[in-house]
Amino acid sequence: MEKWSHHYYNFQYLEYTDLVLTPLFIALIYFLVNINKERLLGVNSPLRSYLIPALSLKVFGAIASGLVYQFYYGGGDTMDFYTSSSYVSSLCFENFSDFLGLLTSNPTLTDPSLSRYDFLDFIYDPSTWAMVRIIAVIDLFSLDSYPVISLYFSIFSLYASWKFFTLITQLYPQPELRRKFAYCVFYIPSVVFWGSGVFKDTLTMSGLYLFTVYIYFVVIKRQIRPTNFLWIGIGLYLMISIRLFFLIILIPCLMLWFFAEYRDKVIKSKFLKTLSFPLLMIISFLFITYGLRSVMGGDSELSTNALKEKAEGFQSWHASLGGSSYDLGITDFSTGSLLKAIPLGINVAFFRPYLWETHSFFQMIAALQSLFFLYFTVKTLLRCGFSIFVILATDPLMLFSLSFSLLYGFVAGFTSYNFGALDRYKIPALPFFMITLILVNFYKDQDERKRAVIVGSGMQ
Repeated sequence: MEKWSHHYYNFQYLEYTDLVLTPLFIALIYFLVNINKERLLGVNSPLRSYLIPALSLKVFGAIASGLVYQFYYGGGDTMDFYTSSSYVSSLCFENFSDFLGLLTSNPTLTDPSLSRYDFLDFIYDPSTWAMVRIIAVIDLFSLDSYPVISLYFSIFSLYASWKFFTLITQLYPQPELRRKFAYCVFYIPSVVFWGSGVFKDTLTMSGLYLFTVYIYFVVIKRQIRPTNFLWIGIGLYLMISIRLFFLIILIPCLMLWFFAEYRDKVIKSKFLKTLSFPLLMIISFLFITYGLRSVMGGDSELSTNALKEKAEGFQSWHASLGGSSYDLGITDFSTGSLLKAIPLGINVAFFRPYLWETHSFFQMIAALQSLFFLYFTVKTLLRCGFSIFVILATDPLMLFSLSFSLLYGFVAGFTSYNFGALDRYKIPALPFFMITLILVNFYKDQDERKRAVIVGSGMQ
């Protein structure tokens, strides 16, 4: 209780012992990764050169986010997770039955006697309490050190991100794409900061990657292995227990991807493949609208009205923070207004804040990132013109990446209404959006090279 009070009332989460423990754990991580590199990647793997930089970025993001929250913000949800989790883990040695009871999703409902722990943050919020439960278990193996816990998060994030990176490099083995894919998955500043430390976003994004990769192995590659289903289950658990809307957006997009995969095996005509693109989009839209409506309608938290109320609540709370708030001009939450908000939400997710909308150093970094996204998007559209639709229609992964990034980007942009919150919530959409742009340019390069060869052979 004394340490909990120290964290809760003094806002002091990093200790002098962390100055010793953190470097030791970092050194141990690098040592283990280096001695196991060949076993992890295989001999002469073309991806070897990307592992240590990716690991370094994850470790940097985990440590930097903790330092920023301690010394710049003076606390925050990540520190509140740790404060509650530290207390719960201490019960493992003092009151084991209560420790086990607090590891349930809704402890005060499961065992009313546990309501005596209602001073712990998030105990009445099952989705956020999931974070506390996970961190409490990790804390048992972290010497009750926040930086060490963040390093565990960074390693798990690296594993999930690396599996996704490996998958896309297998699907597109061209050497010139590897470095670009690495930038998409590991180097985007917002993903480095918000996707490495003790945040919901780290776990849910990792769950997204794991579910996507291993469901692909099972459905497309037909690799029916227990370990594949185990990782699918872990990915599902992280998304369902922390942010269920991830799954609501992801499943239709995956169906679009898998449908497109089998379409290419049946339809050989490029014209028919192009024609099937709008059909696939319509099928996906119908699934989202009608297939999920029956499921959501019976769930008080996922009904259309409930989702609208949550969006209104997010907007109202984030806008009240001032300073970095933004407004999409939506005055009601009718279906028509939501449809009008789609391009606005997508724009704010990927291309804002603009440089003149920044009020701090961190917002400036976000604005420069958004400026690059805007530049690369406009450049790609001007270069490809209407042929971009033909390119998108011929590649199943691009269909998935674009549909997921746009749908998720809209949800993040529509519900945040604060640039600080937006920079955090939008990170799952960023790698997929950038991967789409890179692949579009790659196919355009191929098309131009083919035309150059044809023209050259015709002149001979």
